Amino acid sequence: MLMIWAVLLMSITVLGVVQYIQSSAREATLAAYEFRALHLAESGLAVGMHPSTRRGDLVLKQKVGPDSGFDVVINYEGARIPINYATDERLREAIYNLFIFWQLDAESATVAADSLADWIDNDDTPRSNGAETDYYQQLGIYDAPRNRGFIRVDEMLLVRGMDAVDRRKPDWRDYFSVYGEGQIDLRTVFKDVLLAVTGASEADVNRFITERDGADGIPGTEDDRRIRDDEAYQLLGLSGDRLEAIRGIVNDDDTTLRRITSIGWVGEKRSKIIVVTRRDAETGALTYLGRMEE
Repeated sequence: MLMIWAVLLMSITVLGVVQYIQSSAREATLAAYEFRALHLAESGLAVGMHPSTRRGDLVLKQKVGPDSGFDVVINYEGARIPINYATDERLREAIYNLFIFWQLDAESATVAADSLADWIDNDDTPRSNGAETDYYQQLGIYDAPRNRGFIRVDEMLLVRGMDAVDRRKPDWRDYFSVYGEGQIDLRTVFKDVLLAVTGASEADVNRFITERDGADGIPGTEDDRRIRDDEAYQLLGLSGDRLEAIRGIVNDDDTTLRRITSIGWVGEKRSKIIVVTRRDAETGALTYLGRMEE
């Protein structure tokens, strides 16, 4: 009996050791894949940041091995609303329109839009539906509003009314930028932002995006079509006072601020790096503004 128990105990021990070794081997393999995926994402980033690389270039999607490679997407910060310019009434109105498009009620949309503008302006006078020092102090918050621009998009959650936006549209962060310079780029602007800024009909916006993104319907690929201002306005059905009102905040040539997203992949493992850069139009000098890893 003692021999039988000893054999059973040894068998259980051996099985445990085998399972531990197998588990460790899987973890080591996954760690190696993760490291390779991150390395490939860095490689893709280097390709995307080269001054001669353009959106849609074939070099942005490369297969490096039988089960590995990288995919890079070049976008511009003008695709998003530059939240630190929300004191511009045209952009504040666009923010309100965006919240309405996301199906917030008018009161909630107005509170959030006005409070965002109050957060970054340099006075202590609240807008009609906004929030300044008195409002936040009643909540026991004594360091708000900051009366400066947002440093991170997530910081917008501190603002009155943004909790309602977060509940209605959890991915709202994708539509705002803290790096934008007050312009909306027609070449890359997202549909929701374009609707909010221009006030164009959804049918006209869809028509414009279809023309812009080409036959494959994917932005940032080689079949995209460059649409200049005048044709864009025509496709969007903009004219008269409405066109004049937004002409100063839309353009078709905002190339200085790039958002480069590089995804390295090995098998099913993915590693994503996003960088925002500014390139000086005269000297070509590159400045890093932000980096995020996922």
